Amino acid sequence: MQYLRVPRTITTADLLARGFSWSPSMYRRVEIPTQKTQKVGNLLRGWDKGSDPGSFYYLQQSTHYLIRTKALQDHSALIYPKGDAIAPLSPRAFEQMNLSNGDILLSKDSNIGECAMVDGDRWKNHAISGGVVRLRPKINRFYLFAFLKHPVFREELYAMVPRGATIAHANTLWLDCKVPFPDQADSSHVEEYVAALMEAIVEKERAIRDRDEAILKAIGDELVAGQSKTAFTYAYPSLSEVADLERFDAAIYSLEYKSKMWFVTNYVRGCRTPTAAGFAVKPGPSLEIKILRTRLDSDVPKPRYYTLLIPANISEYGTMSRVTWLGTAKALPLLGQGDILFGEAGFGKGRTIVLIDEIDNATTNAHGLYARRADGNLDESIFFRCIFHWYRSVGLIDLMAVGGSGGHFSPEYFDSLLIPQFPSDLKERIVRLYHSPASPFTTPPSLAKFVAWHRIRNAALGIWELDCDMKALQTELLNVQELIIQGKTVVVPLPD
Repeated sequence: MQYLRVPRTITTADLLARGFSWSPSMYRRVEIPTQKTQKVGNLLRGWDKGSDPGSFYYLQQSTHYLIRTKALQDHSALIYPKGDAIAPLSPRAFEQMNLSNGDILLSKDSNIGECAMVDGDRWKNHAISGGVVRLRPKINRFYLFAFLKHPVFREELYAMVPRGATIAHANTLWLDCKVPFPDQADSSHVEEYVAALMEAIVEKERAIRDRDEAILKAIGDELVAGQSKTAFTYAYPSLSEVADLERFDAAIYSLEYKSKMWFVTNYVRGCRTPTAAGFAVKPGPSLEIKILRTRLDSDVPKPRYYTLLIPANISEYGTMSRVTWLGTAKALPLLGQGDILFGEAGFGKGRTIVLIDEIDNATTNAHGLYARRADGNLDESIFFRCIFHWYRSVGLIDLMAVGGSGGHFSPEYFDSLLIPQFPSDLKERIVRLYHSPASPFTTPPSLAKFVAWHRIRNAALGIWELDCDMKALQTELLNVQELIIQGKTVVVPLPD
């Protein structure tokens, strides 16, 4: 629901405060129906501001790091560590913040209003930039965090920020944003439910990242342990090698590429090409309007619309961060259960997802490649996806890609990505980290045990199932928050 509106009427005081501007956008404001709200500033004991040491102190490698505003993203409840969101920093310029588990970080510059929660104690050697503040709540931190992640908070903050600057700065305006509270007799019970939902969501996202790290570690460890005794030596490409590969357009002859690929080609159990392993790779359809002729986009599902799974919405961890829908009369190729969807172009190329469940009328776009097996063997598809993900994690997909703006990875390059023939027990363990069939989702026993119940459940789930659970919790949280914002009664489906 959109809360940011232009009022039908304004006062002379409003007009005077805005320099007699007649632009409607100057008077936009967020209208929260419930009267039971508190300003963010009233919910804090205080906050800590980061500092900007300057790019002079950025290093290629370091024992200390700087968390920048880019690390706070709307699609993630946790600090997002990809790209240059976290910069290695000279220890001389490091300002100790003692970040600890549960700290809430908020961006007041650039991507203003975005926030993330610190998970675990792995962040002791991280500082925050001057565009980030650490909040010290005096209420349940998960309740506050749930509403800081809600769109109403960012909409209200954006409405407050003056227009016209190249980079928006919220300074201390965020302190005046309102947080809604339940307006009913058992309000504390509802607040506990909101906090429990948010905490369970945070823990599921952390579990997804843990599974992802375990997949990459298992693959890397096996390749290192399974090397033959032949030592790697680098040689410049021969004419016959260039003639075989028929490529001058990538870094595939470099020392970096060959030294990394050596771990695969020198693996004692051998490897297979994706084609030999039974995969056929195809590009997605072009969705240009001149081809489709009619195109209707939607953020909600509609009858006879295509479910649009595009590479830009594939997360680093093999899940979909967002799904949209497309209406067109043109027949488009459909994705099926067991298909592997790859990002083909741009800085997110190489991101992958396996469609574990059947998705009705699903398709992708021209930046998506999909691999399919004739035999429909789901475990083989998952394993190939995990191997491809490892290739991307060590930079090999970037080295093989060509072109500017992140480059692209053509279907013709796939057979260069050899699939090592791991022992069956290890292969199964890697597959189960991504997909481990979940038990039926039953109702947790009580509100007091809600988070603990999910914690136990998480231990048996793979990335796909954790993501499905997390999306269900996010939907429930949004529904509850909407009732609170509207000032309506929330019925908590759990006993105390």
